[in-house]
Amino acid sequence: MRRAALIYNPNAGRRTARRIVEGIAVALRDQAVEAQCIATEGPGTAGRQASEACEQGAEIVFACGGDGTIHEVLQGMAFQPHAALGIVPLGSANALARHLGLSLDPVRAALQQLNYQAKLVPIGRVTYQGPSGEASRYFVVMAGAGADGALVYKMLGSGKHRLGRAMYYLRSAHLFVSTRFPVFHVTSDATTTRAVSAMAVRVGDLGGLFSPLIRGGSLEDEQLLVTTVAAPAHLSLPSWFALGWARLHHLNRYVHTGRVDSFTCGAGETGSVQVQADGEWLGQTPMTVTLVQDGLRLLMRPL
Repeated sequence: MRRAALIYNPNAGRRTARRIVEGIAVALRDQAVEAQCIATEGPGTAGRQASEACEQGAEIVFACGGDGTIHEVLQGMAFQPHAALGIVPLGSANALARHLGLSLDPVRAALQQLNYQAKLVPIGRVTYQGPSGEASRYFVVMAGAGADGALVYKMLGSGKHRLGRAMYYLRSAHLFVSTRFPVFHVTSDATTTRAVSAMAVRVGDLGGLFSPLIRGGSLEDEQLLVTTVAAPAHLSLPSWFALGWARLHHLNRYVHTGRVDSFTCGAGETGSVQVQADGEWLGQTPMTVTLVQDGLRLLMRPL
């Protein structure tokens, strides 16, 4: 009998998370899968709990939630030799679930992945300056510094999971028109540029308002797809959105997208530069982003 663990945050996202996850467990048991529901014990515990579930014999660890829950579970799933990560979408954007071709119905998504195959894929690794000094995290959807990091940082105290997508977008727009983003240096492949934003994306489409900004990422890509946005922010960020939605990226002289092996973001010239990964605030630059080959066993649709 296959064994699965379903890890979820009972205090984030949907208030009915526990009931949904318990329903998924019943559906999995009907398919001869031994399923255990595991509520996170607090902030930052999901990675350890995922690792413990693997040690106890789980072959599939489902991250049940949005970007934050998936990011936390990922920390305990890197380099697991016998267990694979599965995704149960309970968030609002669900970029990774959409990229994997999963149903947005949680029960259907879990059952769908019973027919998926565990595949080794690269995962991103970001090193940054955390509150207690230099630290590093793995990411699977995106990581960046500058405007996107500032947005995530500003949302820390506003309960972004409870805002709803429309209010989240309104606050994002307000931030972009009211904030003076510091300029920092981005270095990759021996080239250094001045930027107000640098973002690496590992999925084909971030979805929602940010859908047209960066497209073409792949979980199996052996390089990082990186977009940098040059200064000045008051011109480059609005043009990034406007020309992106108009599908006129080629006309934007402020934005450059390319594939690199790694890149580094320096400290801000006039202030701190915030860092985020998978939509979670991490700390500040200096930041280095690399790709770790064969870092994760992920359930993916068979070819």
